[in-house]
Amino acid sequence: MKKYISPILKGFLSAYSLSVCFHAPISREFFTDSADYFTASVYELLGEYSFPLFLIWIAATVLFILLGRKGYGYSSLFQKGQSKKYLIWGFVSLLFAFCYSLGLYFAGAGTDGMFGGSPANSIKFLLCAVGFFLLCVPVLCYLSDRFASLRIDTKEPVGFWAKKPFVKAFLILGVFYLPFLICSYPGNLCYDVIGQIEQVSTQSYSTHHPLLHTLLVGGMAELGEKLFSSKEIGLFLYVILQSILLLAAFATTIAVLSKQSVKPAYLWGLLILYLFTPIYTNLSTTAVKDIPFTAFVLFYIVFYSLILSKPELIRKPSVHIPFALVQIGVITMRNNGLPLIVLSGLAAVIYLLFQKTGAKTILLSVGGFLAESVLISTILLALIGNGLHATKGSRGEIFSLPFQQTAYTLTVARDTLSEKEIASIETVLGDTQVIINSYDKDIADPVKEQFRKDSSVKDLLGYLRTYAIVGIRHPFLYAKAFFIHTHGWYCPTVTNEIRYEVEYDAVRKGLAFPNADKVLVFLYRFANRFTPLGLLENIGFAMWCLAFLTISLRKKKGAAIITFPLWVCFLICLASPCFYKHPRYALPILAAVPFLFLYAKLFTADSHVAVSEE
Repeated sequence: MKKYISPILKGFLSAYSLSVCFHAPISREFFTDSADYFTASVYELLGEYSFPLFLIWIAATVLFILLGRKGYGYSSLFQKGQSKKYLIWGFVSLLFAFCYSLGLYFAGAGTDGMFGGSPANSIKFLLCAVGFFLLCVPVLCYLSDRFASLRIDTKEPVGFWAKKPFVKAFLILGVFYLPFLICSYPGNLCYDVIGQIEQVSTQSYSTHHPLLHTLLVGGMAELGEKLFSSKEIGLFLYVILQSILLLAAFATTIAVLSKQSVKPAYLWGLLILYLFTPIYTNLSTTAVKDIPFTAFVLFYIVFYSLILSKPELIRKPSVHIPFALVQIGVITMRNNGLPLIVLSGLAAVIYLLFQKTGAKTILLSVGGFLAESVLISTILLALIGNGLHATKGSRGEIFSLPFQQTAYTLTVARDTLSEKEIASIETVLGDTQVIINSYDKDIADPVKEQFRKDSSVKDLLGYLRTYAIVGIRHPFLYAKAFFIHTHGWYCPTVTNEIRYEVEYDAVRKGLAFPNADKVLVFLYRFANRFTPLGLLENIGFAMWCLAFLTISLRKKKGAAIITFPLWVCFLICLASPCFYKHPRYALPILAAVPFLFLYAKLFTADSHVAVSEE
């Protein structure tokens, strides 16, 4: 019986972590009697126990028992000779537990009290973190061993996928996506695209949004107006175009893997993910720049992985030229595509230097990964911008996170700042009281809108100096503001906003049949609450999978390099204005992680991937 006591206790704590609900902190001032406050705190600590909690407890206990029998009990994992191998997963589990508990607390308690706010919440947070940590350690250790021993390729023909895999995958995806396109006619809208359409219709351009995409979506809407007296037709044609681009990227991943003789079951699994993950059909029918950007990033990661596994490919025009075009697509479809290409390209060149691939390959790699696409894109965007007399976007766009941290510090600790520091901040953001009133923990736009566009470089440097000095003085406040603002990117407990619902007088919606758009809103909201589907489109879960993959590849011939572009995407997400309502920023991560899991196994095989000449 003694051997079951530990799994039962760990199972209970794990079940507690998976079912705990945080509420707004209980304040002592609302209770006249200390005994009543104590009683309320105890009730809050105990929480709401239910039958589902009991089932989770049983399941978690059984899981601990089974893992223990397979050698993944704590005594086995951290015995002499094993501890070094699994220690990294202990640190990862600690990080996951903190992120999970923090997100759960922010979402439930609705306060910026970090993980406290009241004694009851502090204890609940601790129990939640401990329970989730206890669950993560053996599970991650087990999964890492299973992943290391997994073999995904076969010497047998890949059956259905043996011939024309791209065409087959594209047609299957197209047939499945078509009803969503029809029901969404002429396409769902977000505020960004409305602004872009207005730019083209008024001939007043700005680089706030990527100019090429503005010309594409706005131009097609105007073309529909001129040819068919209908902006709706033009917008629908654009939505079809961006959907085709995304489906082509999905089909390419399946085609590339099939050429490496990946087992059909994994190819079908990848296709099913692309078919049934709700966010793909949702956003592919939404006119938004993130869809073509995601498609080009996915193409880029496929090329990136292929070239790093077979560096000689960079010498072939059949690979070199489309790779350059794909990178130009990444750079021109989103304003933050340039740092993605530059940082990942630099990492790729450094990797190839260490692989001693030869001077010619290195020179071609510098051109292929960095110089050519960056130079062409810069010239192209400059020519278009000058030709359209486009006004430049605000420099404040890149300061979302610093502005949020400054606003939060002003909100809770303005008295600790000197008059000189206040003046430095006001030079860039205006009146501090307005900044405080504008602060929203979930989105940086209200504070960012206070940015004074006439601020000089000297003003900005002065602000950044003040920002650094205040951060040294208040590191905890900066850390708190950071976690409050960004926890949605790495916490699976945070629910994504799943459908843009923006009205625009110039474009009529729901024309396929009455209330078609409302049917889709209901569908996507329901899918998000259906755990398996909701998890598939959860950005926090995708980031955990990416972290697991990267760490699993840490000793595999530098194979973790193929995940580098997605980590750059993650850093861009952290610097973005918000998570809530805009998980589309991380769509490239969602789309690419499944492919990289499969390609990583090929990359780490005894011999590098054999790339077909086709």
